[in-house]
Amino acid sequence: MDLADLLKIKKEDIIQTKILKENKQKTSLVKFKLPLGLRNFIDLISHNKYLIFGSNKVGKTQLCHQLSIQAFKYFSRNSNNLEENNSVLTLYLDLENTFRPERIQQLAISRDLNYNKVLQSINVSKIMSNSALLLKLKEIKEMGDMENVKVLIIDSINNHYRTDHGNKEFPFHNVKSTFLRILSLIDEISRKFNLIIIATAQISPNFNTSAIVKELPVGNQYLNHFFSEYLYLSIIEDHRQIYLVNSQFLPEKRVSYQITSDGIKDYRYRNSP
Repeated sequence: MDLADLLKIKKEDIIQTKILKENKQKTSLVKFKLPLGLRNFIDLISHNKYLIFGSNKVGKTQLCHQLSIQAFKYFSRNSNNLEENNSVLTLYLDLENTFRPERIQQLAISRDLNYNKVLQSINVSKIMSNSALLLKLKEIKEMGDMENVKVLIIDSINNHYRTDHGNKEFPFHNVKSTFLRILSLIDEISRKFNLIIIATAQISPNFNTSAIVKELPVGNQYLNHFFSEYLYLSIIEDHRQIYLVNSQFLPEKRVSYQITSDGIKDYRYRNSP
C-alpha cells in the first residue's frame, strides 16, 4: 500500500522519489544494516533515509537514543582502533534540546555496555536555528574523516522550519528555500558517505478522518521528495505501534512496542509468556 492509498488522497499530491530510486541503483557502496531493536521489524540500511513521525509521547526521541546505543553495539567491533581513538559512530543533531546523556547511560548499563565509550561514540551538536543546521550540514559534507561514522540522527528536522514558517518576520520564500537546501544537503551526505540517515519530524493533524495515518509531518510536501521510508509512531488503545507506511522498496509493516526503562521493546500482550 502506498502513501496515497493509505491517506486517501490523490497520487499526484504525493511527490515520488525517482531520484532516490536512481541513486539506489547507481550506488556501488557496501550496504550495512542496523537493527531497530524490535523483533519482526525492518533493519535500517545504509544509504536510506528514514523519517520518524507521530504525536507527543510516542517515543521518537527515545528511539533516537536507542539507535545511538545500537550503533555502538553493532559497529564498534568493526571500527578501526575504536578502543584507543574513541571513534565517532553517530552524528546526533539535536534541534529540540532533548538529548540526555543520563538516558544513554541508563540504556548502556542495561545492555552491559561501557557508558563512557558509548557516549564518546556519539557526537552531539545543539542546533538552535535552520541557519545553524544548514551550516552544520555543510560542515559534515566537507569532513574528511568519516570512515567510522555510520549514522546521522536529526531530532527533529522540521522544528525550526515550523517556527520560522509561523513567524511573519521571515518571508516564506526564504524559509522554504533554506529548508529545501537542508534536505538537499542531507541527500548529498547520504550518497557521499553511505550513512543511515534518521530524522524525526513534528506533525500536524490529518483532517481526513478515515485515514489510518492521523498525523502528517510538517512540511510533508518537501520531506516526501527526500525520504524513502516513513515510520509512523502512534498509540493504539493501551499500546504503541510503529508502522512502515511510505516505503519505495519494502511492503508495509506494523509492530507493537512499549517504552521501558531499558528502552523501546516489543509489546508484551496480556497472558503472553
